[in-house]
Amino acid sequence: MTSSPLIALGELETLLARVPTEPSRPKYTRLAEAIQDGILSGKFEPGQRIPTETDLAKSLPLSVGTIQKALGKLASMGLIIRNRKSGSFIADRDSRVNEVFVYRFKDPVTGALMMPFVNTRAVVRDDSAGPWTAFLDVETCIRVDRIVGFDGQTPAFSSVYFKPEHGAVFLDKALDDLNGSSVHRMLIDQFSLPTVRMQHSFTCQLLPETAREHLQLPAASHGIIWDIKDFTLRDRPVLFQRYHLPPGHAPIEIDELSARQTAPAPAASNTPRPTNE
Repeated sequence: MTSSPLIALGELETLLARVPTEPSRPKYTRLAEAIQDGILSGKFEPGQRIPTETDLAKSLPLSVGTIQKALGKLASMGLIIRNRKSGSFIADRDSRVNEVFVYRFKDPVTGALMMPFVNTRAVVRDDSAGPWTAFLDVETCIRVDRIVGFDGQTPAFSSVYFKPEHGAVFLDKALDDLNGSSVHRMLIDQFSLPTVRMQHSFTCQLLPETAREHLQLPAASHGIIWDIKDFTLRDRPVLFQRYHLPPGHAPIEIDELSARQTAPAPAASNTPRPTNE
């Protein structure tokens, strides 16, 4: 059994009591909001263990099913880590990236660029045919699945497709070691392949099962599929990204001109890299 300290149940009860009760708001969202407030305020610290669903149900006026839904929502946002054997823990906040190439958003109040959290969920060899294989001109890709988002906002699910010679560096790494990493920075630092141009396309459709599972969404959830084709020097295809944006996600604004003027140049290159804001 893990020796990690438990979050304070008394503190959680106090936080839950502060969350307004509304008939239209599911109970699990109130619990998720209370735990989130505890994490963001520093009352619950990284590495602290959350009591089991059964223990929480004994202390809170909530069912086990409601508690499971709340923890699932928090896990999809990258705020907690769930492990079937060892339990649920407050996630390490070091997963915030230092620089952002694509998933860029400004603080609605200050206008400052916000740095999202990136939690890696899987790294696999992907033999499926799709726009990624056609674009990269390969039969097999290395796919990195991630949850990306900001504190207090609806996160997105992202799949990044690499050519095997580039993505192979991820296969032997622990998933936790990839949290907060930038795939674009990796391509620059290890292969001298900066992104110099991007093509974007958007469709509204039923979100695939994998995305719905990671984002804890109902089976009939629709959303926006955002595909991004990255081109490197001499206009060569280098990367394919697919973002799954669920209902309630922040608006996407593509401002390539502004990004070209403000984005820092990649290391050892004077080529500007387009990004989205």
